Amino acid sequence: MEFQSLDEYYDYLEKDTNFQYLDLNTYKYITALRDKTEDDNTKKLCSYELFFADFSIENGLHVPKFQIGDNAYPSLELFDDNFEYIKTRANKAQNQKYKAKYNHLLWLSPQKHIEFAKNAIESYLLLLQNSSFSVDDNLQCYSFGKYYKNLFVLSQKVNYKKDEIISYFVSLLESEKLNDFTKYSLMEFVVENGKNIDASVKQTFFDYSKNRISNLTDRELESYLNLLVLLSQKLNISTSEFHEKLGDYHISQLENEKNKGFIAHHYYTNALEEYKKANIKEKNEQTAVLLEQAKKTIDLKKVSFELKDEKINEALNQWWDFTKKKIDYVIENGNDKEIYQYLILEQLFPKADVLKEEIRPIMLDLVSTMTFDINKNISKSKTGGINPYYIHINNFSINHIGLVASKGFKSGKFSFESLINYFKNDSWYGQDFTYLDTNNETQGFNWIELLTPALQSFFVQTEIDLKTNSHNPQGYILALDNLVLKFEGLLREFSRMIGAQTIEIKDNGTEERIGFDKLLDNEKLKVLIPEDDIAFFKYLFTSNGMNLRNNVAHCFFTTKNYSSAVMLLLIVALLRLGNYKLETKTNES
Repeated sequence: MEFQSLDEYYDYLEKDTNFQYLDLNTYKYITALRDKTEDDNTKKLCSYELFFADFSIENGLHVPKFQIGDNAYPSLELFDDNFEYIKTRANKAQNQKYKAKYNHLLWLSPQKHIEFAKNAIESYLLLLQNSSFSVDDNLQCYSFGKYYKNLFVLSQKVNYKKDEIISYFVSLLESEKLNDFTKYSLMEFVVENGKNIDASVKQTFFDYSKNRISNLTDRELESYLNLLVLLSQKLNISTSEFHEKLGDYHISQLENEKNKGFIAHHYYTNALEEYKKANIKEKNEQTAVLLEQAKKTIDLKKVSFELKDEKINEALNQWWDFTKKKIDYVIENGNDKEIYQYLILEQLFPKADVLKEEIRPIMLDLVSTMTFDINKNISKSKTGGINPYYIHINNFSINHIGLVASKGFKSGKFSFESLINYFKNDSWYGQDFTYLDTNNETQGFNWIELLTPALQSFFVQTEIDLKTNSHNPQGYILALDNLVLKFEGLLREFSRMIGAQTIEIKDNGTEERIGFDKLLDNEKLKVLIPEDDIAFFKYLFTSNGMNLRNNVAHCFFTTKNYSSAVMLLLIVALLRLGNYKLETKTNES
């Protein structure tokens, strides 16, 4: 369609009966008119209409068509005539769809005035009341919901026709004007975004939803049950019935699934959460058993890929060649102490702020993703993206540390004896933390004695692996299990010595040890330990990464999870935590 003048375009808008919220053609028509006209004023007015056509208002707020950083299109600044043109169009337009939008735009602009909001409300309301479409037309129902949400937010904001607008929607619940999903969506929106919504309205929504749940499809049923939970909370009614029904719904979804691996885990986990909230102990226990059994059917395969970018590969090779030369120099020219200091001071790990980053490729937006931990539990805190900290540790840090260890071991400078001596003489682990109690008996810790068995076991197994040119995971079980738990003890000892909190009093008056995460977040600890080292400790021992503390303590590690690489990461963690001298106080009897 081509227009020869703006008047033809205005006439087109007045006759437009298309109820759809998104009009994908208008901007094309006005762009064509702007580009072919030679009159500068007409071009400018066409540009204003183009901005207006591209301007989107959702839930009462401006949503840019494009957003790149802080730059958005269209923006209010594009209307550089003090909105005089839009004011004129708001007065002249008779089509309620456009009249509502012109006025709503003015309300959102620096020219904001309550009359613009009231005019928009009147037009939105007339538009919805006069609309007519099939209840099976999902696009039209969707558009109705979009218009109504704008109308509702605006009426709540300026306190104009609030009750009338809510009453209008309530009157539609028992009608055939809207489909079930649109009704659910608007009920939820009204309850969550309304100010001082009368309890009778919430009760009406509750009664309607409860009566509908026996006749809904699966997708709609879940939505309505969640809505009933929300409404029950608002009305101070028990939510147990609907949490139980949600649990039953998730279990029922498995009946039509042939491959029950990932899908079963998903539904059992959701059902378990609902039964817990409903306090249905029998179903809770049954589902927990089924969930544990379902984990056996989950096959978490690793997928490898090869970098084929020559520039990236060349850069990586240059980095690796430089790193090997640096390590050779340290091993050949340094003593054992200098090697351990290299592992303490060298930038082996990513910066702290990388720990919580997730790179989520665009392709993942097209699929549903689930993130599992080592025990095949779904992680609610992760989106399924790629963690650059993990990539750096596995592709750079471990190789870097491993090369230092292997070259140092072969040279005789990286050994059990030299490491124990370093801890004795150059870390706070070697300080005397023991004391005599009132019975003249020795109390407290000798950390060197406690660390010795794990380190000795590690070096014995390392020597065997080097001599046999093999890697035996079983040989690292004792060392790794022991050292993980000892590290927690060392962290608590360190915290006590610097006056950081290690226990807290619960509401019932009992004492409880502060968890690993809280210990590492203590401000007194952060003053002494570099933030990059704290991030590394979190990666090793908490759910931010390998979660060694939890996986070892609860036996989630299988034999294949144990390795010399993990042990070397632990040793570097020990070196970095021990790189201090602490002032000890003598306990008097």
